Amino acid sequence: MKTDKLIVSNRAALEKKYGSKHTSILKDLAAIKAADKKRGLHSEVIFLDDAAAMKKHKAPAVKSPGHAKQNKAAIDGLFRHFRPDYLMIAGAQDVVPFLPLQNLLFGEDDEDKLIPSDLPYACETAYSTDPGKFISPTRVVGRLPDVPGGNDPAYFHSLVQDIAGNKPGRQQDYRKYFSISVFDWRSSTSESLHNIFGDHAALQLSPVLGPAWTNAQLKAKTHFINCHGALDDPSYYGQKGKKFPEALRSSLIAKKISKGAIVAAECCYGAQLYNPLLTEAGHLSIANNYLLNHAIAFAGSSTIAYGPAKGQGLADLLTQYFLINTIKGASTGRAFLEARQRFLDEMGPALDPFELKTLAQFYLLGDPSLVAVSAPASLRGDHRQNRRDSMMAKGLALSAFISVPKPLKEKKADAAVTAFLKSRKLPQKSLHKQVFINETKPSPLTRGMKSFTAPVKFHVYSASTVHGKFKSTKVLVVKERNGEILGHREYVRR
Repeated sequence: MKTDKLIVSNRAALEKKYGSKHTSILKDLAAIKAADKKRGLHSEVIFLDDAAAMKKHKAPAVKSPGHAKQNKAAIDGLFRHFRPDYLMIAGAQDVVPFLPLQNLLFGEDDEDKLIPSDLPYACETAYSTDPGKFISPTRVVGRLPDVPGGNDPAYFHSLVQDIAGNKPGRQQDYRKYFSISVFDWRSSTSESLHNIFGDHAALQLSPVLGPAWTNAQLKAKTHFINCHGALDDPSYYGQKGKKFPEALRSSLIAKKISKGAIVAAECCYGAQLYNPLLTEAGHLSIANNYLLNHAIAFAGSSTIAYGPAKGQGLADLLTQYFLINTIKGASTGRAFLEARQRFLDEMGPALDPFELKTLAQFYLLGDPSLVAVSAPASLRGDHRQNRRDSMMAKGLALSAFISVPKPLKEKKADAAVTAFLKSRKLPQKSLHKQVFINETKPSPLTRGMKSFTAPVKFHVYSASTVHGKFKSTKVLVVKERNGEILGHREYVRR
């Protein structure tokens, strides 16, 4: 029998985390399988450390729960055996780890040495810490988390009840939205809302509004948030100049979120999962709390994210593509895979280091097989296999033309770039500089055309100011080939 959905977890990690209560999680996983059967999906629950089951399915078992390479190899082996339409990872990172990817931008203005990521689980490529290896996502993947460090199975049980009771809603209900933006980014957020919903009339700005939003505001079925986030912090923050007021607080959304809500957050650390007992406030992360309060999908970043203050790019695009696809009737997992593929297609063929980081850091929390909006008949049933075949082909094709950045040490500044910086009156001595090179991939269409086959360089200039616990970073990326300036992009730290 074809396996529509593969649910993976780790029994030893669950036993260590919950003790005798881990049996509650096992029952919940069985309940998801039963609920899937009622929806017409055949699901399998596999524990990655179950040596006998893994051997049966010709996949290597995980011997050490936190070992990233073992988990990647185990999931890849199961994927080859089952070829599922959906992969759901059950548990937070202390059950099935995120995979650590190198951050090419690590330095004075970006403190993320590593990027915790679920992107590699969505790719056929074998384990690596190089994010440039994972530019061909083909798999529909989502993570149904519990609480990192927690030992009360009630949290996970609540999420499972939402899965079992989920009923797709009407598209018009999901076109009613709640959106918060940093005041300084209102232009960019307004454009994103126009792209998703056709208007920005419901946009809320911080300051002066927040963090105590009304029930009427928060009951909207779709939430789009473009604010600042902070490490291990249960709040998002606004900005106007040097002021960073609280815009949304985890504890203030309790009992105010509609069942079946979908959320996309551009914020730094917007979808982080952390142990609340190790933080000063002791509250769940915003992502964890949205899911506890009946949201079925949350797309966000694990680390420092970026986007423009005006115009569109990076986090703006990946999050809005996800919402657009979900509101059209795609499953949340397919919506996120299609968002990743579209992002790569439109940002290519040469990714700058910020585009590569954006791809690596954003992931989906929730059951990827759930559908928020009742899909048209043309998108149901037998058409799913055709869509999966198409996404597989497209994902594999991306690796044939997308080039990725590699750090480059240059002793002397390029004359054309220096002239460009002078024209913009930028104080070069006070900027932090990094240079990256993309080796163009050969193509029959560009054979012999040196202007298209020469390497592309990205010259990155950044500067930060610190305001209390907040760090405001501005970035200029100059694209150059053979001494010719091809364009530039401006980003800010989310």
